[in-house]
Amino acid sequence: MTSPADPNADLLAQLQATAAIGGPTSQADLLAQLNAEQEPDPLEGVEYSGDLAADSTAELDALAIGFRERTKREDERFRLATDSEFWFVLCFKSRAEKDAFLHAARLFHVGDKYLDGRAAALALGVDLPDIENGKE
Repeated sequence: MTSPADPNADLLAQLQATAAIGGPTSQADLLAQLNAEQEPDPLEGVEYSGDLAADSTAELDALAIGFRERTKREDERFRLATDSEFWFVLCFKSRAEKDAFLHAARLFHVGDKYLDGRAAALALGVDLPDIENGKE
C-alpha cells in the first residue's frame, strides 16, 4: 500500500486497475503507461504577490483553466475509448479453418480469438500510423 504523499500512488492504482481487467497486452503498452506524461499542475504558473485576495483569485483562475484543459483531454480520451471503428472481425466456417489461417499468417502466437492489432501488425511487418505523435 502506498501513502497518500507517494507521487506514484495514482499511477500504481491505475496500473493495478488495468491489470485487474486484462491490462496492457504487451511490454510496449505497459512501458507507454509508465512513461505517460503526468497531468500538469494548474497552480504551477501562479505568481504569488503576498496579497491574499489577489493570490486567491489567481489560484481560482488557474484552477478554472486547468479544469477546462482537463475536460478537453478527457473528451478526447472518451472519444478514443468509445470509438467502435478500430476493430474488425474475420469469420471462418470452423475452428480448424480459423486455426489454419492464424498459423499460416504466423499470428497464432498473438492469440486465437482476440488479437492485439499492434502485435499482429508487427508480426506481419505492417507499419501503423504513429497516433501518439499525431501522425495518423
